[in-house]
Amino acid sequence: MPPQKLAVLDRRAAELGQDRSGYVRSLIEQDLKSALRPRKHIFASEDLVGCVRTGLSNGKNATVRQAIRQRLMARHAKNR
Repeated sequence: MPPQKLAVLDRRAAELGQDRSGYVRSLIEQDLKSALRPRKHIFASEDLVGCVRTGLSNGKNATVRQAIRQRLMARHAKNR
């Protein structure tokens, strides 16, 4: 690691009251904890409200995805 980065690393560790090794260990622990947490995928269709006419009264994410998928498949079959 370049000396400039080590200096920044040491300075940040000191700000947190840790030595370099302790600071690096805490960063690794934080990263591993976040990797173990299940991530919830959120489909943000709110940004697309009104962009796709589904012809359905239900505007839930799954319904919109299904309508788009069906249209894409139909368009793909038509272009073959």
